[in-house]
Amino acid sequence: MTITEAIGRIRIAQEDLVANAANDCLLIASQVKALVAFRIQSRGYSFEEKPFSPYSKGHKKKRENEGYQTGYVDFTMTGKLWNNVQPYVIENTPESTLVEITALNQEDQVKLQGAVKKRGNILELSESELSLLVQLNLQRVQKYLLKVAE
Repeated sequence: MTITEAIGRIRIAQEDLVANAANDCLLIASQVKALVAFRIQSRGYSFEEKPFSPYSKGHKKKRENEGYQTGYVDFTMTGKLWNNVQPYVIENTPESTLVEITALNQEDQVKLQGAVKKRGNILELSESELSLLVQLNLQRVQKYLLKVAE
């Protein structure tokens, strides 16, 4: 491959990387959101890998009466909150893509804000989730760079 051909392939890879950034990043963010939800719903752990402070006595009693588990805080009753927590692109430029994961409706935004006041940002990533996010993004970029070598 000549230098001119290599430069042409690099430009094409860069164009593909930029063109697909928003969709690629949304896919990664969806995977990360699923990991966060799983950590919370299956164990009741915060991003620090420690249990959230327990339910208040009144809320625990209400959950017991309605047949929900009370062994740990899972932020789940109907499942509507977790269904409405989704990633969306805030900014997408040729240099960077910024994705936020949050509730897409006002009712669940209020729930998240209440959780922040009581237990901190429940959507914050743990060290292992952050490490996975970095690995997934690196793999995303490498996928386009490998096209140059083909």
